[in-house]
Amino acid sequence: MRYLGLIVLVSIFGVGLNTPVFAQTCGCQAGCVQDGNRCVTTGPSPKICNSVPCAGGSTSTGGGGGQGTQHTVVPRLPVTGSCGDPYYLSPEARAAATNQCIADLAGRATLFGCWFEDDAGRAEDVRTGLSCPDRQRALANQCRRLCARFARVRLWCDDLNADWQTAFGDLAGDLPYGSAHIDRCGPRLPYAGTVTRPPYLRYP
Repeated sequence: MRYLGLIVLVSIFGVGLNTPVFAQTCGCQAGCVQDGNRCVTTGPSPKICNSVPCAGGSTSTGGGGGQGTQHTVVPRLPVTGSCGDPYYLSPEARAAATNQCIADLAGRATLFGCWFEDDAGRAEDVRTGLSCPDRQRALANQCRRLCARFARVRLWCDDLNADWQTAFGDLAGDLPYGSAHIDRCGPRLPYAGTVTRPPYLRYP
């Protein structure tokens, strides 16, 4: 076993100087078999022998012994856009981004507009007959056109917030993605009719 360990050590620091230690083995010379990422001779006392490392998209093995040509499949990286290409390429992706934009608008408005709701907001709850979160969702839904525009103008390598401000203009100002004056995206929400008390939830 010590002899075999010495052979392996010599192979790594001697024979393998011109080949990366962890290179993938694509074939072995005649009379040898592959054992993990190395080639060894057959028999009761296997010895290290030369291997053929993978290079590029395909390599052929050395020697004979019926070793034929072997091919290595190079893994493909995830396809992404180049700078200047649309971030959401397909109509389905743009529709999903539009819906996510509306959800993010409603979520941010609910977080800040309901937890810290003022008298004017509570008055709107009474007028519309909606709870504060439902009213924020209704307002955010009126921003669908601008959210669709954001999905169109979003480009690879662009700053997310810059594209957001481009799409929403004055309604976003210098606010980051997900924040905008959603009460200005569309007309005032309709009056609910007769409402006797505010339906909103009390927030601490």
